[in-house]
Amino acid sequence: MISLSVIGLGNRAGKYLSCLSGDARVSCLVEPDSFRLQRAAELYGVPADHCFRSAYDFFASGIKVDGVIIAVPDQIHYPIAIEAVKRGFHVLVEKPAVTNQADYDSLLEASAKAKTPVGVCLVMRYHPYYKRIKELVGEVGQITEITHTEHIGPDRMGHTFVRGGWARKEDTGPIFLSKCSHDVDFILSLCGTGAKAVKVQSEGSIELFKRSKAPEGSTDRCINCPVRDCLYNAVNLYRERKEWIAGFDVPQDKTLDQVIDDVLQSSPFGRCVYRCQNDVYDTQKVRVELENGIKLSLSLEGTSAKEGRETVIKGTRGILRADGGIITCGSIREDYSQLENAPLHAGADKALVEDFLRSITEGTPMKASLEDAAESHRICFLAG
Repeated sequence: MISLSVIGLGNRAGKYLSCLSGDARVSCLVEPDSFRLQRAAELYGVPADHCFRSAYDFFASGIKVDGVIIAVPDQIHYPIAIEAVKRGFHVLVEKPAVTNQADYDSLLEASAKAKTPVGVCLVMRYHPYYKRIKELVGEVGQITEITHTEHIGPDRMGHTFVRGGWARKEDTGPIFLSKCSHDVDFILSLCGTGAKAVKVQSEGSIELFKRSKAPEGSTDRCINCPVRDCLYNAVNLYRERKEWIAGFDVPQDKTLDQVIDDVLQSSPFGRCVYRCQNDVYDTQKVRVELENGIKLSLSLEGTSAKEGRETVIKGTRGILRADGGIITCGSIREDYSQLENAPLHAGADKALVEDFLRSITEGTPMKASLEDAAESHRICFLAG
């Protein structure tokens, strides 16, 4: 039996825990929010003396586990991960692994010294659509250039990067690191030997989410706003469509609708997106030249109505295009669009967790290991 400690009980941790097999059990829980901690303890049958409000209390308890899943805000990944590694616990940390190069190097060194593998939640490595792109990329011959754009989409952009916990660099880090670290990791995996950056150029800005772009007549909060057709209307998102509400905790004395009303009335998620305190970019372009001569053009687009990724891979024998779940390359056309809204990232979350459990039992690195993710993180750090 594999014993796990889960540090941080938000949405991502819940997804990973839903993927656990019969060979693994949740032994300890760490979460500062008492409501979430109690709810998870009841769900997973974790006794009170194995529930903690801070990671440091957990480490001080001396309780031994086989593995630790770290799903806390980005800025505190490093101190928790390095403490877990020093105690010999296998680690699975949400991406990005850490928020700066010095911490990455330090964690790599600690992992090597303790001979304790660290895995990073880079789910694109496990997703069937992106695995298929990698299988087909040889059809283009020798790769010369890759253009890749991530359209974040209005719902995710407004909820996470304007109103939410990833809206300010000082609280989390640059948006390119937070959102695109697994995109860069995937693109590098296509590029073969010599996929090491020799030049990184980046430019970004806030083009849309600022007060000067607010619609005429709009107000500070969506619930009072007469501009009902706004693409970022929180009333439409949370109350009417019931999207992006998984993180809204519902206590026993309230209904979900009551909680949503409270959110719209007084929480940060009810604010007008043009009047928030966000300072992360909503548009960014990063150009990379690799040691093997391949040129990469990577774009983050947070202002368009589109959601999803576009990839164009040019080579000496042809071009592969992947957009909206459709892959085309010469006479090949394959449709994976049905996977776009499939649960658990179309099974990638489950494959990731299974790889982590295998890493624990076999003592070997994950496919998405800290070592393998080093260059993609370095490019994101340089992009800023």
